Amino acid sequence: MVNPNPIDASAPIRLSALTTGIRNAVEQHFGHRSYWVLADVASHKFHAPKGFHYFDLVEKGDRNLLAKVNAVAWTEGAARIRAFEQQTGQRFGNDIHVLVCVRVDFHALYGLKLTLVDIDARFTLGQLEAQRQAVLERLLREAPQDVWQVGDRYVTTNATLKLPLVIQRIAVVASERSAGYEDFRHSLTAQSHGFAFKLTPFDTLVQGPENVGAIVRRLHEIAAMPDAFDAVVIVRGGGAQTDLLIFDQYEVARAVAALSIPVFTGIGHLRNETITDLMAHTASKTPTEAAESIISHNRNFEEKLLSFQQRIILRAQQRLQASVRIQSQMEQRLTAGIRQRVKEERIENDQVLHRLLHAVRSRISTHQQALTFTSAGLSLAPQSLARRRDALQQQILQLKFQVRYQLEQGQRDMAHLTTIVRLSSPAEALKRGFAILRKDGRILTDATALNPGDDVNIILKDSELNTRIINKITKNGTEFDL
Repeated sequence: MVNPNPIDASAPIRLSALTTGIRNAVEQHFGHRSYWVLADVASHKFHAPKGFHYFDLVEKGDRNLLAKVNAVAWTEGAARIRAFEQQTGQRFGNDIHVLVCVRVDFHALYGLKLTLVDIDARFTLGQLEAQRQAVLERLLREAPQDVWQVGDRYVTTNATLKLPLVIQRIAVVASERSAGYEDFRHSLTAQSHGFAFKLTPFDTLVQGPENVGAIVRRLHEIAAMPDAFDAVVIVRGGGAQTDLLIFDQYEVARAVAALSIPVFTGIGHLRNETITDLMAHTASKTPTEAAESIISHNRNFEEKLLSFQQRIILRAQQRLQASVRIQSQMEQRLTAGIRQRVKEERIENDQVLHRLLHAVRSRISTHQQALTFTSAGLSLAPQSLARRRDALQQQILQLKFQVRYQLEQGQRDMAHLTTIVRLSSPAEALKRGFAILRKDGRILTDATALNPGDDVNIILKDSELNTRIINKITKNGTEFDL
């Protein structure tokens, strides 16, 4: 084949002239126009001192590269990349598919290069959401025993676990040197309720797709000790929003969904939930909020205990007041009964004394009549005066003796009746070893109303016993007859 453009070796040109021609051709054809290009990022490098990005834009085929061009993002492009990262939560780096606006430049020293002037965050957000949906669909498809959907809500085995009444033993998946772990630990230890917590850190990096395996291994270690912990907490401290992508990975989400210990998350996101949040039992936006959720759970249990305590105290006070009221009523009835008995005995004593005085007066009257008759007789028979006088003196002595005897007998009867009344007092009966049985506030006089299992109050001289009838034996009632 004959070369249609043979080289004229006799008239060579300088390389700079050739590059100038190429630059002019590029400028003539592309000018200062910009183009929206779909491509993947490769060989990315970030020059931190100046904030510039150096990378390749490539188009991949099924087995090889179809196109590759060097690219750069100077100050303007770097600012657009920062905005892109903030909007999407995706770090600009290798292996991401992007829609970028570029200008075509040619430099004699650096060759052909594309300059990034803008990047479409909406395109990447759509891709990220599509990836999230793909992960969620995969979870529903491959782990139906641990992840299922109810309406628009995702439900997991972990989310349905019942929290223990008190959370104290906590496994923490985090980097021990991170601010997130320190915030979580400080929030638990600085709370004013006095709750005690035992934290067991499972140290691991919780950002970057390359650390997915490490997080999953830590979760499997915890799953092997189901009785050692009350809850698992995954926290992440600070860092870029782009670091959240690790929590949208299928492996992490499935491990959380299947874990048999309730999982709390506090991974420092301010907007949308990650897939790991959706799989966990309780999701919080920050490590501090995760700690506050646990403290609030324990506080709810403490408040229930305090409420139960107040109810018990109130019931006890009510029962005590009822017992005091019943005792007061019994004392009033006993006092009234004793007073009535004393009154009746006093009336009987007055009647006995009245009869005694009446008898004495009758005897005195009879003797006075006899004395009068004797005096009359003496006046008629002076000779028997001395004899009658002696008889009269004898009768007077007998009368005095009888009066004194009757009075002493009346006093003894009065003392005897007083003793009987005093001994009839329930207090005296209790002192002699007797007891008062009371059921449901009523004093019992026999065992007819008592049955095994009944609660009975036994009142002794200085105590009151609360007891329960175990057995009931019928007696003939003559064992203590005197």
